[in-house]
Amino acid sequence: MKKVLILTLSILSILITVIHAEPGTINLVYANGNTSYVGDKTYYEFDVQAWISNGSDVIGDGMVYIGYPNDIFGDVVVMNQKINVSKTGILGGVDPLLNIDLYKLVNVTDTKLDVFAVTFMASFDEANPNFKVYYSPISADASNPSDLLHICIEASTGGHGNVLFPDFIPDTDLLYFDYEGELFSNGLQIAEAIEPVDIVLTITPPDETAPPEVITPPDDPSQIGMLELASFSGSLKKSTVILKWVTLSETDNAGFVIKRSETGGQFIEIANYLTDATLEGDATSTKRIKYSYTDFEIVPGKQYTYQLESIDIYGNAIMHETIYINANSVALNRKKVMGSEDFTLEPSYPNPFNPSFVVPFNLTSSQYIDIKLYNMSGHLVRDIAGNHYQAGQYNIHVDCSNLGSAVYLLKTNIDGQQSTQKMLLVK
Repeated sequence: MKKVLILTLSILSILITVIHAEPGTINLVYANGNTSYVGDKTYYEFDVQAWISNGSDVIGDGMVYIGYPNDIFGDVVVMNQKINVSKTGILGGVDPLLNIDLYKLVNVTDTKLDVFAVTFMASFDEANPNFKVYYSPISADASNPSDLLHICIEASTGGHGNVLFPDFIPDTDLLYFDYEGELFSNGLQIAEAIEPVDIVLTITPPDETAPPEVITPPDDPSQIGMLELASFSGSLKKSTVILKWVTLSETDNAGFVIKRSETGGQFIEIANYLTDATLEGDATSTKRIKYSYTDFEIVPGKQYTYQLESIDIYGNAIMHETIYINANSVALNRKKVMGSEDFTLEPSYPNPFNPSFVVPFNLTSSQYIDIKLYNMSGHLVRDIAGNHYQAGQYNIHVDCSNLGSAVYLLKTNIDGQQSTQKMLLVK
């Protein structure tokens, strides 16, 4: 009888393991590439699709990377507003009861000069276990994959190449999760995530009556470059500051430097064109050029002042304008994650983040704080806090420079209360 019982329990254990195992492999597909013309502009469009092998399930969160030939489309197409992304297929679904989108695009961002990322997350209610039934499962038919996204990129010139999922993105097997927060067992396959680009532009004959352009090298190598600035502005968006500026003309401009002062303190350089390619100047140009920079290191309640400098090719720094940003509203707009009379934990920000985020909490009495960061497989990747903290306001900075793009779980334990936040790292 004991042997029969042991055998029955063993079979039951195996069945439970199978029931709760996460299915198969997500196969990403780039397809249906074509060129379209609107007025004097040329666009390349294609679809992002997916199918699942060895199983059936719905997607919770996901990230798609697109590498593109920058000799056709130029650099940093997101910053230069040359891209449009729309949800299609299963990502375009709507909950029939609440009439809300089942998925939301949370980020479309440049990650390299010739790569951008699209991040989406499910709008499901974790407290409602039945919510999952409103989502469509991924197709299990390789010949008929599910549509996810439609992407349109404005071309700068004609040429041949491919849009593809770059093979140098780290941790590609950590990019797709189901609603239980578990990784699909065999991760992500990207062999089909490639689509040829073949663009032919209509060539306008040159004006033969116009005199040829003559470029005269500077006689004096110590001369100072010139830059005509049209505007420099900043806006506070949730827990980030977005700086934007426009130049009307540039002469011998190497790039820009951003400096920041916190609450009347000394100005400190936070970004420059040597380490951030998006801040590189256009050398010599007479066209209108837009630039932008996002500062993610914003602490609620502080006041920030930003200075914009341009550096010419001779090494001369030219100070332009200064703008003021008040971050007091950041704290007011934030909802607490959990709290009591003794403490308040606010959402960590920014989210998505790259490469760091802040954990804000306030204590009215001494408390033991335990904060850890895990990957979606349950492995500890950061031991952030594990000590007694005195009463006060805290903003713990968490650097994740050596982690790959993925969704991580931030688990916080204060005074016996526990909280888990999904933190999305996009590089």
